Amino acid sequence: MQKAPLSITFLVCFLVQLHAQDDLQQSNPEMEFAQMREFASAGDYTNAKQIGYKLLGENEEYHDVALYLARIHGWESSFDSAYMVLDRVMEMEPGLYEAYATCVDLAYWENNLEKLDTCAARATEIEPDSAGVFDRYIVALQQGRPQSKQKELFGFYSYDHFSEPYVRNWHMLTVGGEIPVKYGTLIPSLNGGYQAGGTNSPATDLQINLDAYLTLGKLNYALLAYGFSPNGSLNYFPGHRIAAEVWQALPKGFGLSAGLRYFYWDQNFTFLTFSAEKYAGNYWFSFRNYLFFKDYGVSGSYYLTARRYFDTKFNYLTLTLGYGTAPDEPIVVISDLDRLNAVSGRIELSKKITPGIRGIVMLGYAWEEYADQEYRSRIDMRLGAYFVIKK
Repeated sequence: MQKAPLSITFLVCFLVQLHAQDDLQQSNPEMEFAQMREFASAGDYTNAKQIGYKLLGENEEYHDVALYLARIHGWESSFDSAYMVLDRVMEMEPGLYEAYATCVDLAYWENNLEKLDTCAARATEIEPDSAGVFDRYIVALQQGRPQSKQKELFGFYSYDHFSEPYVRNWHMLTVGGEIPVKYGTLIPSLNGGYQAGGTNSPATDLQINLDAYLTLGKLNYALLAYGFSPNGSLNYFPGHRIAAEVWQALPKGFGLSAGLRYFYWDQNFTFLTFSAEKYAGNYWFSFRNYLFFKDYGVSGSYYLTARRYFDTKFNYLTLTLGYGTAPDEPIVVISDLDRLNAVSGRIELSKKITPGIRGIVMLGYAWEEYADQEYRSRIDMRLGAYFVIKK
């Protein structure tokens, strides 16, 4: 019997080995899933998704891969694609707790309160002990404040200008930090103001502040704040500033708050404030009023705010429209209290520049009645940034 040529033997062995390697790879989806996670951890979402969809094509019931693939789409802010993958898992296995837990994470990243509420309710039906975890997610969105354990520094430059009945060019620098504590967040800050071209001397003033957002319960929190201006010879800032307010989160994304603002220059000034809020998907709406107690009686101011969140809670665009005598969040100088009426608008953009830096830009305009039937244009702006302090 004639032996096969040596080259043919080698070729047959090579093809057998190659086929065995293919079978080995197909029979080890866990290895490919591990490689998928490695790619995603390195930020290579394209290759990670290719592996994920390949694995699902070979086994559509590989739910761990599907849930991880949905998260990758979420990290890319492709939430429609993420929910398409997730919905398929829920259809195939309606009682899979991990699918609804993933949905909660996606909805939290998207700032979609209604979907978060729905998925959290279904998850807690499957595993009732997890209710507290999802409640914290919901409250974090309803409160509208980042629930971060990271310390941050911030700095702002503000400018305010009008030219009637005198020219005002007010420059202010603000520096401070946000410090997470067990029951909330402490925010110490320092304001330094300068009136350019003013006739008063000195033309500068300082204000020291400490604000605190405190968690009162699962569905409510409070603001307590105090500010002090040590310069007694020229009081641009109030000698004393006090703020207190309580928020209550309600079902369906609604919320209410009530509080006061108090200022002392050479006399007392008190504001009462009330607000109603609503989260709707990527949007947050707020209606707030201030009741300002003046010598001749009580006057009101009203502000309507709409905010559009984008891929994270830190990236958003805000528009505020106002009418009335009291400035919105009055914290600046005593001349703000002199006006008789105003119509105002403000637009603000918050954008995460890097993982550790977030920028803020705000522009505002007001048409003010500063004396009886006397009007002026007023513009203000603010530029600032937050910086995460790494441990």
